[in-house]
Amino acid sequence: MATEKNSMLYHAANMLNRPDIPWVVTVEGDSIVARWKWMDAVFFAPHEITEEVRSYTFTVTLIGEGKFKEHDSTEDTSKGISMSGGTIGVGASSNKFSGKKSQKSFQMGIGKDNESGKFGIISFKYDTTQVKNQIRSYMEANGWKKAGLFG
Repeated sequence: MATEKNSMLYHAANMLNRPDIPWVVTVEGDSIVARWKWMDAVFFAPHEITEEVRSYTFTVTLIGEGKFKEHDSTEDTSKGISMSGGTIGVGASSNKFSGKKSQKSFQMGIGKDNESGKFGIISFKYDTTQVKNQIRSYMEANGWKKAGLFG
């Protein structure tokens, strides 16, 4: 039998937030939301400087009768300055995704990690299954099941 919905939501943040994970879990309405700002850095190359911020959000919404649905979203922004052939270029980009996604990523370069303030060779990695598995385990341990395609 599934744990009662209000109890699941009430205990979610306390059960899912830990100091050894790089994301934060909150409860918003009927949803458990994990947010991971997995990259926040300024990268330096011989003729350019680029600031990149990348985040991932995983949302589990409790829809009743012991069932939940999932939703992924990502947001990537980039701003940069470059010099080439005596000209200076300035650019910016933003990319958002909303739906279902599974992704692994790794990036490294010479730069400054905006979170720690450290300069040098920095690297960032993430794997969406880390977040998903943690929350799915919490749901399943309490008797909740992922809803089928049509609810």
